[in-house]
Amino acid sequence: MLSKLHHMYEKFEATIGSLKFAVIIIALFSLVMTVGTFVESYFGTEFAGRTVYKTWPFMLLQFFMFLSILFATYQRLPPKKRLYGFYVIHAGLIIIGVGSAITYLAGIDGNIHLPPNTPARQIMLSNDVLKIEFVNDEKVYTYNLPSAAFETHINHKFQEFELLDYLPYSEKVFTWKNELKSYPKTAPRHTSQYMIANAMVSEKILMSIHPEADDAKSNMSLGPLSVNYLPEALGPCFVKNNPSDVVVWNSTTSECFVPEDQGVSVEKTTAGNRFFVLKDNDKKRLLTFFPELSPWPVNKEMQVIQDSPYRVFSKQLFKSKPTLFVFGPYHAYFNKDENQWQGGLLEEKKSVELPWMGFELTLLQHQATKVPGFEATPIIPIQKNGEIIKGGTRALKIKIRTQEYWITNEKGLVLLVDGKKVELYLTKETLNLPFEFVLTNFKMDKDPGTNNPASYESFVRLFSEEGPSDHHVFMNNPLKYNGFTFYQASYSQDQQGNYSSTLTANVDQGRPLKYLGSLFLVFGAIWHYFLNRKRWKKKADLIATKDDTTFNKMNTESANA
Repeated sequence: MLSKLHHMYEKFEATIGSLKFAVIIIALFSLVMTVGTFVESYFGTEFAGRTVYKTWPFMLLQFFMFLSILFATYQRLPPKKRLYGFYVIHAGLIIIGVGSAITYLAGIDGNIHLPPNTPARQIMLSNDVLKIEFVNDEKVYTYNLPSAAFETHINHKFQEFELLDYLPYSEKVFTWKNELKSYPKTAPRHTSQYMIANAMVSEKILMSIHPEADDAKSNMSLGPLSVNYLPEALGPCFVKNNPSDVVVWNSTTSECFVPEDQGVSVEKTTAGNRFFVLKDNDKKRLLTFFPELSPWPVNKEMQVIQDSPYRVFSKQLFKSKPTLFVFGPYHAYFNKDENQWQGGLLEEKKSVELPWMGFELTLLQHQATKVPGFEATPIIPIQKNGEIIKGGTRALKIKIRTQEYWITNEKGLVLLVDGKKVELYLTKETLNLPFEFVLTNFKMDKDPGTNNPASYESFVRLFSEEGPSDHHVFMNNPLKYNGFTFYQASYSQDQQGNYSSTLTANVDQGRPLKYLGSLFLVFGAIWHYFLNRKRWKKKADLIATKDDTTFNKMNTESANA
């Protein structure tokens, strides 16, 4: 039995250490690296890592390459002088392999985001995690999500939470959902989709006043144009050109009217503030409104009456700037050229002209009670200019008791479970540094005549136990401190024009071994060349002498003939 095992081992050793196996394994490695380069270029570095570089087949391929080098060296023992360079080269390859393994197992690779003049010490790593935070109990549960490239079924349960499906790369697909709660019939909760377009641009907008519509807004800005979404019942009142430019809304009955309809006059105080008094017949009281100051009524003591169903809107506040009001199937706006309010009903799929920059407004869809939402669907990411332009949304489907929810890295979930507040969100695994960074200045140079960045650099202040120190980080000039190496990676800009910087943070414990192995490779190659140069020259001279003898013999035979 032992002899049979020994024979099998010898056969395995001969196969793994053979030149033929080495050629095959190197060819496969080169092919996979080529494929990985293209995947990284088109789909991003992280996707390439999850589909190529960090998969078990690629790890197994590298392991067999390591064995091939090890056995090829072992088979050529005991040492021979002419193979000293060969031994050094293969020792270098083995050292590099060990260094790479140490880096993979113990290395750190992440990013640190530096807002301007704000201390930062948190590194974002590549691993995706779900955090469930019990706010009342001040407890946080962390679950490590699969490092997968495609949709993964998790089926993990924790207390009331059941994790179902994880999508590391996805896009959000719009959908309509049913209401989860019951509401009074008069409660406005409608949602509408519009298209605003001119000859140059077009944009779809989704607006809603439904209390469950977390993914839709009731107001937004499109450049200088403000768009406000209000209850449908207000539409007919807003298009009226009443002298006071005031609209009153009863939130209980969902009805509107203008003061002139009730015979109510709008007066001015000695300070010039407009006001009017409305009679609340239900509660037998008088309500005073200051339409330019607040939508709420006040009593005689000038205290806000919050239990009143009446609200007031002053249209005078929206005459100076481009403002569009939409109310589902209604729209209204102030036309400066005509000096009047205009608008009216909208028919689905039929556009109406707006008085700004040739824009047209189209009602695409209107729902009275349906809830707008998004479903995540898996997708292969697409990269352009080093950034993921499609598929950058990570999504997790989670079930809480009988209800299913989608959580994304862009939007978490906040809800009450048994009366306790719980927050769920997707993020990256983090690591807190024992020191802090502050971005004191960011500099960027652009290509002449364009807005394309030619180079960018960060000026940072590092706070440690030794005290503060200033550093300059730019391309090929990283910051090294306490075993970490920080490289300039990217930048971002907020709406106020302030720049933030992102540094790549790296800890590579295997780097010294990889440097040492590289030196062995260079030294071994030089040594191998000089050790074998005389042998190669002697062999070449022997071949040349043999060729001369053959040539002379052929000439003699030709002369005799």
